[in-house]
Amino acid sequence: MLNKRGTVGLISAAAAVVGVLSAAAPAGAAAGSTQASTAQGKHCVVVVGKAPSDGGVSPELYRNCADTAAKARALLASPQARAATGGRAVQSTLLMTWYSDDQLRGNSTNVFGSSGTCDSSGYRLSLDSYWSANISSAAGWGQCKAATFHNRALTYAASFTLAARNLGPILNDNVGLIDVYQR
Repeated sequence: MLNKRGTVGLISAAAAVVGVLSAAAPAGAAAGSTQASTAQGKHCVVVVGKAPSDGGVSPELYRNCADTAAKARALLASPQARAATGGRAVQSTLLMTWYSDDQLRGNSTNVFGSSGTCDSSGYRLSLDSYWSANISSAAGWGQCKAATFHNRALTYAASFTLAARNLGPILNDNVGLIDVYQR
């Protein structure tokens, strides 16, 4: 597994975990909801739980998308979101926003944490197939002031102070895992 500083341990095991998590449909997705944001101008919300202490990925509790960021955020109050998160979706804390273009523009996904804002251990986020091939910039909220972005192959990682307005040539449209935390 990878630690927060990007040290590579068992790459094949980590890649298998990321591949399985990215391919699986989120348990909390509402019927008829889309996966992540698409090229058709979608904006999404995702609610995650705290990452397990063994270095695993934060579990995705809920995901849904809409045609505007405001409509997507309103979905956190839906019956599906309440059911998927045990009623915690609407109280979840905004951790990060991912953008498909540099300079914090384009399609977006707001990632919320069901266990509050970031601390030093933070959250470990696995990107789905859309975002792993389209993320170009990201903003952090609350105490989530830093993030380590790992490429899809899990062979390269770089840390940024958030907001990261441009992920650079290696990570642009090539992110498989994000550790977001309080610096």
